[in-house]
Amino acid sequence: MWNSTKLSGGLREITTKATCAKGQKRFRQIHSIVTANPAELVLGSRITSHNYSACPLANSVEIKGSYDLHIWYTYADGTLTAVEKKTVRYTEHLPVIDLEGERLRKDETVEITVTREPEVANMHVRRGAVQVEVDLEFYVEIVGETKLWVRVYEPPFADDDKKAKALELDASGDYFDEDDFDDEEYEDEWEDEDEDFVL
Repeated sequence: MWNSTKLSGGLREITTKATCAKGQKRFRQIHSIVTANPAELVLGSRITSHNYSACPLANSVEIKGSYDLHIWYTYADGTLTAVEKKTVRYTEHLPVIDLEGERLRKDETVEITVTREPEVANMHVRRGAVQVEVDLEFYVEIVGETKLWVRVYEPPFADDDKKAKALELDASGDYFDEDDFDDEEYEDEWEDEDEDFVL
């Protein structure tokens, strides 16, 4: 912002593209995975291939995503183990808070960031299926058209420009500066005239 504090137009309403709303939330998802063999004990797990997309709504953002759950478990009275992969799909709604300015809800897009990648928080066997609890967290910003009131400042050096224009001289006029004359040259001329003058 310019250092000048002089206002030339007061406040002005403008339409611009900016961040209109923000939100952040952590989700706990619970999935029931039926394995090919009756699971008895879960030995380990891993999550890979997390993909997601987001769509802006009135007061929230709809997030649709998926990831692969890899489960290592025992079966057949603990004599055998197996690893099974299941693709899990989810839909979450993340509430957002509108920021300053009038949100026009035109050409809005969502900028989404995973602040916490999906990770298994708890996992156990229940009724022949593996219950998996997954934690993940998102931060979103809705970007779109908005109306804002801004202060209008006079450009810097505006006063200097005005003074310079006021001091401009007309090029067609006869103007001179006493500094343009060489004092020694004119003193020599006067001395020559004094020698020629006789009473």
